[in-house]
Amino acid sequence: MTIKIHSPRPSATRPAALTTLVLIGLPISASADTLTVTVNNIKKAGEIHVAVYDNADAFEADRGEKGGAAPCITEGTIEMVEPGSVNYVYELPPGTYAIGIFHDVNLNNKMDNNFFGIPKEQYGFSNNARAFLGPPSFEAAAFELNGATIQSIDL
Repeated sequence: MTIKIHSPRPSATRPAALTTLVLIGLPISASADTLTVTVNNIKKAGEIHVAVYDNADAFEADRGEKGGAAPCITEGTIEMVEPGSVNYVYELPPGTYAIGIFHDVNLNNKMDNNFFGIPKEQYGFSNNARAFLGPPSFEAAAFELNGATIQSIDL
């Protein structure tokens, strides 16, 4: 892109004005990468709660049960969806992340479990890490975001 500045007379402010115009065109965070999260196999209408974590402590404390913009969540979304699949796009700095998702069909903002603690609602984790006697570890769900990355998660 060529920037032309026309002035009737030479000015000492010309270099400063050019620098300002160039900086305005730069992104605020030059080191952000794109994370695309595809959620598949949504069986009923309801809210999808997506939580992106950047550390094991936050992931293991929450285990994907909050979603949205909670303090321990790096990035998140809560959105009404219809059956099928849906995509979410996040701009994040490069690093190690894990994702927890649950599908809140009855809209009570929590993961519902049966008497034995087994989830009644659909859920999933990055890397399609499977739960066995509890949610997976951060290590099982963790992935590196370094450039454009897609996580396709089956509920």
